[in-house]
Amino acid sequence: MSAMPLLSVLIVNYNTADLTRDCVTSLRAQQLSHIDGTPAELEIIVVDNASRPEDRAQLHDLDATVLFCDDNRGYGAALNLASGHARGEFLLFSNSDTWYFPNALQTLIATWVSFPHCGAVGPRLWWDRAREFLLPPSDPVTLTTRVQATMAQVWSWWGKQWQARWLRSAVQYWHSREPLEQMMLSGACILTHRDVVAKCGGFDERFALYYEDTDWCRRVRQHGYTLHYVPTAEVAHLYNQSARQEQVTAQRKFVESEVRYFHKHYGSRRWQLIFALESAMGTRFAAPATLGEYQDLGSLTEPPSFSHATMETGAYLFLVSPVSSCTPAVAHFASHPQLSLSPVVWRQLGDGEFFARLVSLPDLRVLRQWRWEKRPGIP
Repeated sequence: MSAMPLLSVLIVNYNTADLTRDCVTSLRAQQLSHIDGTPAELEIIVVDNASRPEDRAQLHDLDATVLFCDDNRGYGAALNLASGHARGEFLLFSNSDTWYFPNALQTLIATWVSFPHCGAVGPRLWWDRAREFLLPPSDPVTLTTRVQATMAQVWSWWGKQWQARWLRSAVQYWHSREPLEQMMLSGACILTHRDVVAKCGGFDERFALYYEDTDWCRRVRQHGYTLHYVPTAEVAHLYNQSARQEQVTAQRKFVESEVRYFHKHYGSRRWQLIFALESAMGTRFAAPATLGEYQDLGSLTEPPSFSHATMETGAYLFLVSPVSSCTPAVAHFASHPQLSLSPVVWRQLGDGEFFARLVSLPDLRVLRQWRWEKRPGIP
């Protein structure tokens, strides 16, 4: 057996073999070195969570160690399995639908080393390899934020304040070139040290899908560690490619994990009170508070284009989201108030209702808004 690898990358595959192969290819293109400049080894471990036979067949010649499970263990449980086989000093938990830009891994490791008491770090996440859209920050999940979000859905004035505050914070996050301390990191890509995992534990396997990263980040912070966003380390995350294949099942697991998370960290009584409050306020039926009216583009079969009457050069921000409040949303920064969604981005949208918003910078004034529906079966 060779010396300990500097980094072990742990990936879970579930019917996403094409994406997993692309992910591994981008990882193998990375160059790693120790502090003294000598080359370092990268270990890649893929856990297949009982994918279809034709999907599994594509993993047999993968340039990685592949562990095949006979049943779907859940995302967190699969990562724990991979962690048990990992030999690296550092561990990277990675979705299969990620693609790593050059030097991303070395930058993440260097940043982790530079902060005392650092528990984990995460990269700047793009929604696409062309780096057109940035994914939003991972918002903390607390009872306070839950109540505030509930109020934003039913109280127009508070909804506007909530949206404006979220957008100010998100723009600061997107514009940052220096590491930022965070309460939460995206589970799509989290780098940590094996000593942190030994002290804080792995993922809680009761979370079959969703919230396992939220729970883990919370426990890491409770142990006195810090979490940091590293904008100079860049990764593309195609987002939710596995879960969208079984949307009904994924939605059920999301709700189950959400309830389990709040029960675990706040107790069932407080969660029941919050849920009763939401029901009383009619949040299950009320439309979210929005800023202004959306232009309805109807049902589309081709990627839409957006533009505003003014053609002045300046600083603009386009937001695209499945929720009308555009909180959260993916972001595209532009020097002109014009945007055409690329075919790649269009395919990643999936099916359903979507919204776009044009915002001027730096005043964050909403200039125009659009709404459309992408029908099932449209590629």
